[in-house]
Amino acid sequence: MPNRYEREIEEILRNLEEPNSRPAPGQKYTERATRKPNPGVRPPHTFLTWVTNLTPSEKFLGVGIILALIAGGYEYAVRADIFSLVLGIASLICITVVALSHYVLQPRRPRSVRYGNVTITPIRRDPASWFRTQWNLFKLKLQYRRKNPGR
Repeated sequence: MPNRYEREIEEILRNLEEPNSRPAPGQKYTERATRKPNPGVRPPHTFLTWVTNLTPSEKFLGVGIILALIAGGYEYAVRADIFSLVLGIASLICITVVALSHYVLQPRRPRSVRYGNVTITPIRRDPASWFRTQWNLFKLKLQYRRKNPGR
């Protein structure tokens, strides 16, 4: 008997993951046909689609590395001149922008999100918030133990 309930619960949970699956006419709720996931049609992955998915920091880092390699290769193959110096400085600027982007490009406050009529504002976290949360949970546990000493 417990096996039957477990199978039923698993079937319900599986069906919750697929909200569009409906039983066929004449088919019981528990006898739904299991569908194999449709692989779908994937768009071809090109270099351009891969580059467009990168964040600005990743793009700057890639440009900085490529410029540094070109500058180093040019300086090795030809001689040190103004062209390799300009490429090296541009590379240094790109990598510096990446290093500073974490501090400069971060939003100052978390943004609020609307779900229907409800606006959810994320909690601002600081380094001590985890400890405060754990301390408050500890105090609540102590209160609960004092109210219910038999547990």
